[in-house]
Amino acid sequence: MKAIVFILGVLFITNSNAQKFDCASKTTEYQTLFKATKIAESFDIWSEVIKNCPKESEAVYTDGIQILQYKTDTATSAEEKEKLVRDILKLYDQYNKNYPLSTPDFEVNKAMTLVANKIDAKDEIFSLLDSGFAKASKSVTDANAIYTYFSLYCEKFNNGDKKITANSVLEKYTLVNSLLNQLQISKPDSNDSEQAKQSKEYKTAQRAIDNLIKDVATCENLDAFYTKNYPDNQENTDWITSALISLSAKCSTKPIFVTLAEKLYTIKATAQSAKFMALANLKQKKFPEAIKFYNESAELETNPTEKAKIYYTLATGLLANDLPKAKESLNKALAADSKMGKAYLFLAQLYANSANDCGKTDFEKKAVYYLAIQTVKKAEIAEVKLKPTVDKMVSDFEAKSVTAAEISTAKMNEKSISIGCWINETITFPAKK
Repeated sequence: MKAIVFILGVLFITNSNAQKFDCASKTTEYQTLFKATKIAESFDIWSEVIKNCPKESEAVYTDGIQILQYKTDTATSAEEKEKLVRDILKLYDQYNKNYPLSTPDFEVNKAMTLVANKIDAKDEIFSLLDSGFAKASKSVTDANAIYTYFSLYCEKFNNGDKKITANSVLEKYTLVNSLLNQLQISKPDSNDSEQAKQSKEYKTAQRAIDNLIKDVATCENLDAFYTKNYPDNQENTDWITSALISLSAKCSTKPIFVTLAEKLYTIKATAQSAKFMALANLKQKKFPEAIKFYNESAELETNPTEKAKIYYTLATGLLANDLPKAKESLNKALAADSKMGKAYLFLAQLYANSANDCGKTDFEKKAVYYLAIQTVKKAEIAEVKLKPTVDKMVSDFEAKSVTAAEISTAKMNEKSISIGCWINETITFPAKK
């Protein structure tokens, strides 16, 4: 009976203490101070909240990480700094314990906290990254974390770690390549500054990773590796895509590239799989098929910038000698991305190159140069940085273009002239000045 009374007494006291600490109001209090950059004051109250209300909300943890990082940044000694960093790591552990679904990549975050704060703990960082990527690689979105993990993996391989082989390096290369590819698809180039920044970071990380592995990822090694592992991964689109990206830069002539491209396209026709098919056919000198797949890739592409790039590549490459189709492709590029100034530059040059062929009279030939001038000026409107190139091209074209005096003599002011040929444009001249 006494034991029961004692337990009830303890529960009553505990409940009373909990009631005395108002989690909601204390949370609001520290957050108000934190937003006002009163970090010391917010830290003291936050410390009480995390102790008494560990499941109040996820914000208690995300705020806490920022508060502790602020204190870390202002630490006056290396010892104090490392202690605070260790407190952040413990907070990540507690965060994961109470909110596991929200923190699958907490070990990666712990590792990058050590990296960001320049804590000398390379083995610990690698161990955390290795575990974190094994458990939750698809949750990682930090380009630096992906690069750091792979660079440490390569470092161990280069230092003779017997647990790491050339094949395992290529496996990790396939993994990180796949991650970066998926992230670039989900965060494509755009006008949104933050999204554009992330896209640039992913591309930078990919280039750096390619540079790290260049001695291992030779065409011969990649060919052998992907040929050997293809049977076990022939339905794994992420693996196949990563393999194709790895091979496309300099090894797209390998038979395995064609096999992988055809398989990916068979599984699903997408802008990316069609582009791989285009490259495979291009390398086999099957130019009509390559053109077909590039056009299909552009049609399936939902990102306007990427769509424009494909059409521009077609116009300046495979279609460069087919002037009507080159022009059509350039117009499609500009329809997708009106800010692609270089498309206007190329189109203007095509016009100028065809002046003698498309102009029936001397006046018409000069009029084609006039059209080229009007076209090239649009490039500067689209992209101001192209002004020096535009100025140079305008100067070159003006030397061969119809002059104001010639327009006046021909009584063509405010009148139009149609140029047929492949150009198929109507040129309207200005009023007399």
